[in-house]
Amino acid sequence: YVSGNDPARMVIVDSTQLEMSGEVPVPANTDLIAFNPRTGLVYECNDTAGEVWVIDPAAKKIVTTIKLDGRGVEDLAFDPEYKHLYQAVKGKNTIAMIDPASNQVVTAWPLAPDKGPHGIAVVPDNDGLLVVCSGSLVMMNRSTGKIIDRAPIAPRVDEMAYDPGVHTAYCASRQGEISVVRVAADKLTLLGSVPDERGSGSIAVDPKTHTVWIAFHKGGDSFVQPFTPAK
Repeated sequence: YVSGNDPARMVIVDSTQLEMSGEVPVPANTDLIAFNPRTGLVYECNDTAGEVWVIDPAAKKIVTTIKLDGRGVEDLAFDPEYKHLYQAVKGKNTIAMIDPASNQVVTAWPLAPDKGPHGIAVVPDNDGLLVVCSGSLVMMNRSTGKIIDRAPIAPRVDEMAYDPGVHTAYCASRQGEISVVRVAADKLTLLGSVPDERGSGSIAVDPKTHTVWIAFHKGGDSFVQPFTPAK
């Protein structure tokens, strides 16, 4: 769990008791995180600069900082083998590939003509990487950086979720709709959209039940809402 409140910090929550078990102060506001179960390390984006903090939650400290070319870092995701970490860099319109063994940037692939990468998701049953850009969902080969296909989606999408069991991507627009995209090996097909809460940009999918969840807030209250896709 990450907090953008002052002071900024990563909060550690016990998943069985649902109680806070610790926190790690970070130097600036944060955005999204990814966890590497093979090393036990957490990778957390700096929301104000081109860098990713590598955090040891057991030691409750930042162990190193990965520098990126460009500000505006957004979503990040590991491949299924945890050999590479992919980071969206909005300010440069690139996807940076990071080696978690060395915590160094291996390369950065341009997304042009697409711009504004935000949410990303790995397609585990092939070599694909899905990237939400401004008005489009892009499928990239995650070994070569080659763009394979793209599909139109709603504007102002922030996060996305991919369900490999039904080969479907869900892109949450802050304008009040979820764009639903079918994912094939080399083809993206927009299936339509589902209305949701305006302003919501957070989305996740349960791969066992295929239920899609969004999170949003109204005033001082926070809510989650489920969607069950049609078969």
